[in-house]
Amino acid sequence: MCRRLKVLLFMTSFFTFVTHPTVAINSNHYEETFFNQDVVNALKLLSPRELVRNHNFNAAFTREKIKSNRTLCLEELIIMDESLLEGKMWALQMIDASSKLPSGILQGNFVDLGMFDECISVYDNSSEFEIRGRHCMYSIGITLGNFTLPMNPSLSICVPSQCSADDIAYLFNNTLQTISPSNHSMISLATTSCSIIDKTIWDTEFIVCLSLLVLFVGFLIACSVCDYIFSIRNSNQKRHLAKGIISSFSLQRNAASILSIKQNEGSLPAIHGIRFLSIAWIVLGHEFVLQAMSVNINELDIFEFIQSWKSLYLFMGPFAVDTFFVLSGFLMTYMFLKSIEKQKFFNIPMYYLHRFFRLTPAVVALLAISIAFIPKFTSSARWDSLIGLIVGNCRKNWWPTIIYVQNFVNVNDMCLPHLWYLAVDMQLFWISPIILYPLYKKPKIGLLILSGFIVASIITPAVIVSVNDYHPLSFGKETNITAIMEMFKHVYIVPYTRASPWLIGILAGYCLKNNMKIVKKSYVAIGWFLAVVAFVFVTYGTRTFTDPEYVYNPIWETTFNALSKPIWALAVCWVIYTCVNNQAGPVSHFLSWKYFMPLSRISYCLYLVHFVLEAIETFAERTPAYFSQINIWHYYLSDLIICTMIAFIFSLMFESPIVVLEKILLQPKSTYESHKDTVNGEEDEA
Repeated sequence: MCRRLKVLLFMTSFFTFVTHPTVAINSNHYEETFFNQDVVNALKLLSPRELVRNHNFNAAFTREKIKSNRTLCLEELIIMDESLLEGKMWALQMIDASSKLPSGILQGNFVDLGMFDECISVYDNSSEFEIRGRHCMYSIGITLGNFTLPMNPSLSICVPSQCSADDIAYLFNNTLQTISPSNHSMISLATTSCSIIDKTIWDTEFIVCLSLLVLFVGFLIACSVCDYIFSIRNSNQKRHLAKGIISSFSLQRNAASILSIKQNEGSLPAIHGIRFLSIAWIVLGHEFVLQAMSVNINELDIFEFIQSWKSLYLFMGPFAVDTFFVLSGFLMTYMFLKSIEKQKFFNIPMYYLHRFFRLTPAVVALLAISIAFIPKFTSSARWDSLIGLIVGNCRKNWWPTIIYVQNFVNVNDMCLPHLWYLAVDMQLFWISPIILYPLYKKPKIGLLILSGFIVASIITPAVIVSVNDYHPLSFGKETNITAIMEMFKHVYIVPYTRASPWLIGILAGYCLKNNMKIVKKSYVAIGWFLAVVAFVFVTYGTRTFTDPEYVYNPIWETTFNALSKPIWALAVCWVIYTCVNNQAGPVSHFLSWKYFMPLSRISYCLYLVHFVLEAIETFAERTPAYFSQINIWHYYLSDLIICTMIAFIFSLMFESPIVVLEKILLQPKSTYESHKDTVNGEEDEA
């Protein structure tokens, strides 16, 4: 389970549906498997009740001869078995909390979580042992001929607390020996896991993080009170630097700045709409993947859904990430050229430090909160698996995340995998002076360099996909977990395969800053026609890979992988360009809606926190769910609202103060007299 969950958590970083990595599988395979009488009999004999009943088949397990490390577990299992025969309630509760073969297996009801709370509430001290319940899960691998079931049936078993996952594996394999030898090759133990007993609440990292958080909140409140007093007593006086620093942590000032709908002169209002709609699309995509990762009673319906047109808007989700790369390159270039025209020099150290301090405090806060607080939120049948992978990985690999190299360092154990985007964006930012400074000093040379990078960024992913026979979108023909992770590491999360939208965004920012405007309406109409054609091309290309009738075509796959991102980026740039030049009509009016502005300002923090909240929801579940589009949208809309509120608080505490403080310290004349719109879209490049 942990191995599969690790892959799934990686894959939630994009919307490719790899929860069931081979979309070519259909219900017929499952029907053939579960209509097989040998499989049915084996599953019955490997049910939780039978595992407990068969624990003493080996004479070495009798009370007189138990001398192994499993002594306590086996002793308590014997007591449980005897108590069950005597009808004792606590033993009945343990069996009642364990799985039985579920109904609806042919519809994909492969996983039964049992009754977690009933299991862990079991307590008995009437015997020589103090017995408590422990919830464990085990999954059964099934191979029938050349077909291996990609989703293993998983059952829960409630056992005494002295038992571990290794003990469950021993019970399983011991019981498996009682099955006909001819069936051994088709049945195997896939994974085992057990809930953690006696979790520590007040551990060191929790106390330290909670103390720092309380102190920081107190500091923010104190600064807010001081700023309010300053505003009353010195409303007409120029602020000193110290007062400006205090005001940068003022909650009321930062809240007003975030929530402001005032458009400054020279702003690009359409950017706000594009940014918020893109992050909303990303949240929707992750909601879909996490709901698919959930325990659903109709898993096979998901196969049918992803092969239909209905899922297309979800499969196109990765292009929302490409839109963010476009915005990043566009805004970086636009603001760089605007700034260097005023300052007439390029301070490279401050250029990099600004970016680092702009992004990192919120990331550090998220890591600290995830490590210290997530384990304390709740518990469930699958909760400890999530904790082990997210919290465990962050404990080990927090440092690559805060220096933005996690897409190259310890990738298999990446902390908070959705943050790969920040690493790629930062790495592209590191090389940006090679392009931007020549664009300013020697535009022809700069454009030549930029063109070379664009061509290379188109050719590189095509070569990688072609040479390694990677599938560019859905990984639909690939069932090997190792191969899927290789594709993820070498194609999806590296800068040299993701650079084309960012580079095209740079070109658009340069053109817009130099007032390159198309005057003729006929040219504008042609531009819109080509933009629509581009969007249709990407949509159609995406659909071909989800079509169950699709036949692998290496030429088409290589072509689509090479061209889809730059074509999408060109279309997005056209929308930005025409909106800025008032040539987009109702599109511009919609994207420039003033209430997109505050939502856009918190989009960075929304990106940071949304995946964590959605993962907590998914893995805290106690019972199986029913997968449907209605349920996806139900969870999505509620999560989007909740995540937006959390993102606002997160921005208020960990993003806006740092942005304002940096401007005060680096540009004291411009900032500490009044709060400007410091997260106004022109500067929010993330």
